[in-house]
Amino acid sequence: MAQVTNLGLFLLLAGQVSALTANPEGLRVRQYPPTLTVIRGETATLSCSFQVDSLKYGVQWFKMKPEKQLLPKSSRQMVVEKNQTSYLLITEVALEDFGWYYCEVNVLQRDPEWGNGTELVVLAPPSPPRIYLRTPPDTHTGQWALLCLTGGFHPNELNLTWTYQSTAVNINHLSVTNCTIPAINPPGSLSDRALLSSDWLVNSMPLHRSKCFQVIDNHSREVFLFSVFSLPPKQSLHTGITFTCRVEAHPALTTALTASFTWDASPNELIVHLNILKMCVLSAMTVVFLWEALKHFCVQGK
Repeated sequence: MAQVTNLGLFLLLAGQVSALTANPEGLRVRQYPPTLTVIRGETATLSCSFQVDSLKYGVQWFKMKPEKQLLPKSSRQMVVEKNQTSYLLITEVALEDFGWYYCEVNVLQRDPEWGNGTELVVLAPPSPPRIYLRTPPDTHTGQWALLCLTGGFHPNELNLTWTYQSTAVNINHLSVTNCTIPAINPPGSLSDRALLSSDWLVNSMPLHRSKCFQVIDNHSREVFLFSVFSLPPKQSLHTGITFTCRVEAHPALTTALTASFTWDASPNELIVHLNILKMCVLSAMTVVFLWEALKHFCVQGK
């Protein structure tokens, strides 16, 4: 009796294992990986493995948007099949490529079977930060400021921090405002790409705005983050101070991105140096002009 019971248990377990590893149609579809994360511009490879008993079958790839739609022909998308595995290759991945992808295997005279799906996540790292010096209309009494700009990142999350240092003087009295996305206000709209030019940043952007703010380029739909560092009055600002803008805490970054700006002279001295340089250039041009005129006069005199 014990032998009969053991035999029945063995047959029952064998039947369960068989049910887990095969189906009546002889078809199994599995996609890998469940989630794939790539950086914008890279190549994404999605795989779909299956087992079929028939040679008459076909494989198609679909994307959810929001319903399953057959992937159209594209120069950036290519399907390669080898050893009952279909590979979907997406080159130069763009942000709009993110989403869920499914493969469908069709066997003649059988119902199609879908894979379990792969979620494609696309990251875009922020651009290296750039620092601009905001010169006030009145350089003697106006507010000087530094502006730090970064953009083009996805998802919309990162930290932007300011630091400063000087070996000559103690400047711990400066007030610093750091930016954290998405904690700050939602981005505004930017309808003209020219607004992102250095001329607008330096000469036109109002300083009464928030110390941290975002704008969206309506053409590219990319988000840009600005941070304003208001400098103290020129009378209290000493030489040899280095200000650093640091961008970090973004999923596409492995190391922080930084940009630095050093004031080697106070604003008044800086303006004086620029004026002296301007006068030297004008003087040199005047000398060249007079020399050419003198040579021309001498030639005519001969």
